[in-house]
Amino acid sequence: MKRIFALAALALLVTSCSLFQSRRDVLARIGKDVLYKSEVAKLVPAGTSPEDSAYMVDQYVQSWALARLKTLKAMEQLTPEEKDISKEVEAFRNDLLSFRYEKMFMESRIDTVVSREQVEEYYEAHPQSFMYDYSVVRARYIVINKRSPYYANIKELYRSKDEEKVAELAELSRSYAEKYEDYGGRYVSIPQMAKDVGMMVSDLEEVAAKQSSYIIEGEQKNTLICIVSRYAPHSLTPRDFNEEKIKDAIISIRKQEILSKLERDLLNEALENKKLQRYD
Repeated sequence: MKRIFALAALALLVTSCSLFQSRRDVLARIGKDVLYKSEVAKLVPAGTSPEDSAYMVDQYVQSWALARLKTLKAMEQLTPEEKDISKEVEAFRNDLLSFRYEKMFMESRIDTVVSREQVEEYYEAHPQSFMYDYSVVRARYIVINKRSPYYANIKELYRSKDEEKVAELAELSRSYAEKYEDYGGRYVSIPQMAKDVGMMVSDLEEVAAKQSSYIIEGEQKNTLICIVSRYAPHSLTPRDFNEEKIKDAIISIRKQEILSKLERDLLNEALENKKLQRYD
């Protein structure tokens, strides 16, 4: 008997502690809806300052509360007809099921391999799609401390287009500069490069249009920029720069063709087996 009583008391204690902990974990409550601190804590990125964390939590609580308060007001003030959302729910359900079926159908049939010849053919057929409002360049930049013993050597080499000197520059920069980037020899957009080197797009555009090299002077370190080659705004940019865009476009066309065929086949099949009956 004493053992049974002890077990009952222990169970009650555990339940009470659990209830106490859950109540302490409550952050907000509206009617039967409860928002727990542990739920919100997952939404705050690690390393966020206490001030930013408090702001993020406050914004989330307000958003959570407003959604439920609006629902409560709707339940109070809308007519029975206005609260009947069964048609909308059914329409959403049908759209979601249709989307999932299309996705499954597509993934089982789509060919995502795009050949070099297909890329070339699309590129030649759609030249206007590959002209942009910004320059496209093949370039490199080096960020290096001005007091580095190798600064003079790198500064002498950074504008070179000679293969041996460029190789020497890359070796020196990777060993002694803070950063060396040549984009793997690929073309890059001026907006992307401007972001990387910390310049305004318009400023870098102006530099690229007038000169092939430029130095951004800093207090302790400089950024040395070399524009190896350039396609000016509104000119036809190279195929290689657009290759991923072209592949995406080709795959998108294939997807549309598959979906169009699916829709035609479904309609024809439904008419043939009398699932779909049309009346004039």
